[in-house]
Amino acid sequence: MNNDEQIAYWNGDAGRKWAQRDAMMSRMLAPVAEALIEHAQLDTAKAVLDVGCGGGSETLMLAKRLGPEACVLGVDVSAPLLEVARTELASMGDAGKSVGFVQADASSHDFGEQQFDLLFSRFGVMFFDDATAAFAHLRTAMQPAGRLAFACWQSLTNNPWTALPLKAALSVLPPPPAPKPRSPGPFAFAEPEYIESLLGDAGWSDVVVTPHAISMDWEGNGGFNATARELVNTGPVGRLLIDVDEKTREAVHTAAAETLAPYYQNEQLSLPGAVWLVTAANS
Repeated sequence: MNNDEQIAYWNGDAGRKWAQRDAMMSRMLAPVAEALIEHAQLDTAKAVLDVGCGGGSETLMLAKRLGPEACVLGVDVSAPLLEVARTELASMGDAGKSVGFVQADASSHDFGEQQFDLLFSRFGVMFFDDATAAFAHLRTAMQPAGRLAFACWQSLTNNPWTALPLKAALSVLPPPPAPKPRSPGPFAFAEPEYIESLLGDAGWSDVVVTPHAISMDWEGNGGFNATARELVNTGPVGRLLIDVDEKTREAVHTAAAETLAPYYQNEQLSLPGAVWLVTAANS
């Protein structure tokens, strides 16, 4: 997808479905944000830009972690997700005074020059149409000693939580057109060498890409079948099911359930995942 397609996707039915699932996804992915914060040692940050903030869980996590003296701005293209973020912010009262949200395309929005000392993102930067240009643009909003810290997915092969249901789905569905390598999407930054190259070309320095293993734990109130269905509909397979008929959809769910059954224990579906924790400095 290019940027226009991404914006349409995140503001359409898909964006509204992600907004409905935001609380669940935020709980599941909170350990990634916490690991990134600890890894990058961000406690001295005072002006933070959270790119691809979604429902705002990480924006608010940063605000609570850094304290009232730090200002945190979350940016996202999705109006449905930002509605979730603003609702959560309103519930914080005075504690949320240093937090803001803006609906914008971070790759081109004018944030002003040298406004932030930290660019942060949990899975929000892999969707840029031109990643090098986007990171170069964002660098102009950073203070001279500003830092970057983001988390992105490793390869599909290293993420069975996606690879297994996708393999099951493709036993039923015709394969979609193969995406171009490094094209915008969840696994665009799977190669650490590519991350180092594009950030270097964008003017960032001291790029460090660190592997980090996680467990993707899906909890459902309706037992295994409901939990497996939730995983399938939330991950990349969900995009493949947008325009299929109900019979085909059920066949995909059945195939995925057979594949995922060994990973369900104690009313929880747990599959391995792997991310990169990326840090860099403003040159």
